[in-house]
Parts: sequence; structure tokens; C-alpha cells
Amino acid sequence: MVGLSHKTAPVEVRERIAFTAPGRLSEALAGLKSAGITEAVLLSTCNRTELYVAGDTGPDVLLELLAQLHPEAPPKLSSYCEERRGHRVVEHLFRVTSGLESMVLGESDIARQVKDAYGAAAQAGLTGPTLNPLFHKALEASKRARTELDLSRGAFSVGHAAAQLAEQLFGSLRGRGVLILGAGDMSEATARHLASAGADTIFVANRTFERAARLAEVLGGRAIDYEAFPAQLAKVDIVVASTSAPRPVVTRALIESSLPARRHRPLFLIDIAVPRDIEASAGDLSDVYLYDIDDLQAVVSVESAARQRRAAKAETLISHEAQVYLEKSRAALAAAPLVTALRARHQAVLQSELARLYRRLPDLTDAERAAIEAFGESVLQKIAHDPTRQIRVLAEEQPEKLDTIREVFALDPSPGPFPSVFPTSSAEGKGSIPSGSPSLAPSETETGEGRGRGMGR
Repeated sequence: MVGLSHKTAPVEVRERIAFTAPGRLSEALAGLKSAGITEAVLLSTCNRTELYVAGDTGPDVLLELLAQLHPEAPPKLSSYCEERRGHRVVEHLFRVTSGLESMVLGESDIARQVKDAYGAAAQAGLTGPTLNPLFHKALEASKRARTELDLSRGAFSVGHAAAQLAEQLFGSLRGRGVLILGAGDMSEATARHLASAGADTIFVANRTFERAARLAEVLGGRAIDYEAFPAQLAKVDIVVASTSAPRPVVTRALIESSLPARRHRPLFLIDIAVPRDIEASAGDLSDVYLYDIDDLQAVVSVESAARQRRAAKAETLISHEAQVYLEKSRAALAAAPLVTALRARHQAVLQSELARLYRRLPDLTDAERAAIEAFGESVLQKIAHDPTRQIRVLAEEQPEKLDTIREVFALDPSPGPFPSVFPTSSAEGKGSIPSGSPSLAPSETETGEGRGRGMGR
């Protein structure tokens, strides 16, 4: 995994490597595929952009490719990024999906975002035997943390934080007018919190009017044409911006032109988009208060003791789930050479016997041969099923018995071309990674680097 997050990069950097604009994610996935990457998931949210890849492509190459995929990628991107390998990727993804790495601890929306990112990659043909089970188990572990520990209960959302800030500014939101730019989930969540706090006049503008109308109906507000939103800036008290525009849609000049009609009434701007929707310098204007996604962190970082206890339990649960997955992955990799060798032995016997049969019955038609081969393959699959399943069970529960399996079936005792993709930290050396090898870098505890290692810093 290579990428950046709210922990390593400010919003002005994150917005320049976000793949949230319409069509940009699918273009990036197509670019990864054309670059020869066979398994990859690109997770891009307002708080993180992370590229998960299975294979032996080095992090420097992946980082360069990531920068090439985005036309507005910042220079020296590596100075804001971190990379993880092997088991550290598994642990990180499990934590990300459960909300333990989120700006808002335990927030639930990240699980949907991970699921959507994985679904987009699968649709693009970029998932396979490594990433499929990994993302499935990460999502399952996240669900456990939320249902068993109620991890999201009491968690501030971005919308909740925005409503609190608005109440601090205005005292009460009753009678306040709100303009919503963008009709996505973040916009709706924030608008609901503002409405719950008392805001009763809500306008919704979106490039697709039908979506604006649907959201306005849900909120009890009114949809307006997108081109008409500048006129509302002189009338409303709060603006929530969360579109997918690649650059600001609310400029300083636009805000400045509305100020005379406002007669010094405060204007509260909430920019929860990445890339940002509101020009940063607009916050320098008199009577204008601008908060972006990073500014909300000060609000959402205040956690209750009860929520911290739930988070601590979630840490334990997620760590356990990640370790269980890693152990099963190691077992599957240990079993794979034996399963392959056993099936190859069975297949060799089948082909040898078919050759003998065809020599004895040279007049068989193509259809008759096809029927015989299909029958033989069916018998072979049934014979191999139970031994294959038992080998996998032994690899997981009694790996020392795998040598007995090799002896019984006279199989090649060497592990073959199935390297350990998820070694334990004790098995990881401190040496450099051989060229082309999928072996892993040292663990966090060995290097003292913490959860991520900075690149180019």
C-alpha cells in the first residue's frame, strides 16, 4: 500500500491527489490495468488516497504511477506518503475499514467507501485471489466491530461538528437559511444535523436538478437551479459545499459581491469537499467564517471516556481479526504447493490412462473422446476433493503433518513457487528486499517506524 491521509498531508495536498470527481476513479483504474497491474484497489476519500496492490511492484514505482494517474498531483508527493507491505497492509486495511484510522474515530461511512472502492476495482477486473479475500474479511471485521461493540455510537460526524460550530457562531439556528451545494451523502448528513439544530430554510443546488429535488424533498427544503445558487449567497446564513468539482465553485469574488446586500450579517461557510469547493481566501473577508474538512478535526477530536473504551475494545477485536486472517493466509500458502502437486499427479495418471485407452480404441470419434475425457475429469475432481480439503485443514491446524502428506503421495517436498506473502515478524529479516521478490520489509516493532514508514522524508 502506498498513499497519504489526514495524518500525513493537509487538505491542500489531499485534494490534489483525490480521485473523487466523476469518472476519475474509473480512469485511474484503467490506467493501472494498462500499466500491467493485475490486482489493485484505489481508495480515495476526503481524508485519504491509498493504493493497495498485490504483486512485486516496488513502492517507488507505484507512487510514481499514482502521481501520473492524477493530472493535478502535487510535486514531491512522496514527502506526504507512507508505504506498508505484507502483514502491515492487512492490519492497516482492517483498521481503516473499521474507522480506527479515521479523523472521526469509529465513523461508519468509511466502511461504505472501502466497499465502493473494492467494488469499482472488481468491476474493472483488478481484483483476484489476494485482494478478494483480504477486502471481504476487512469488511466483515468492520461489521463485527460496529454491531458487537457499537463503535459508532456517540461518534461525532463531520455534519455534527459543522452544526456545533454553526450554533457557536449564531447562538441558535432557528430561522437561519442554509444553502446546500451538492446532493451527495455528506451533504445530506450535514444538512440533517443543521435541520435538527433548528435551521428551517434549506435550499439545495446540484448540477443534476433531479438529485437536488430528491434531497430537498427529504430535507423539507427547496431545490434550485445550480446556476442560480450565487444569488442565494446574499440571503442565506450557512453554505455547505460538497460537490465533486475539480476546483472551487465558490470563489472569493463571488462571496465578496454578495457582502453589500448582507449588511454585515455573518456568513458561515462549511467546505467538506476534497478537492475544496470554496476558495480558501474567502475566509479572509469580513463577517465570513470558513471551515474546511481539516478545521473540523478540532471539534471531532474531543471524545468521551465511554467511546474511548469502546474504541479500545475495537482495537483488540480488529487486531485479533487481522491476525486470524494472516494465519489462515499463511496456512493457505503452505497448502497450495501440496494441492497443486497432488492435482498434477492425479492429472498425469489420468492422461497416461487416456493415452493407453486411445491406443486400444483408435476408432473412437471426437465426440466419444470428449465424453470419456469429461467423465475422467469428473471422477478426478471427486477423488481430489476430500484430500484437498484435508490438506488445507492440516495446513491451518497441524502444519507439521504436511510432511506426512508429501511422503504418502510421494510428492516433491520443496515448497515450489509459493513464497510466504504474510510472514510473521520473527521471520522477517532486516536485510534489503531482493529485486523481484515478494518478501516483506521488517515489521513495525523491528524498525521502530510505527504504523507507517515515510517515503522521501
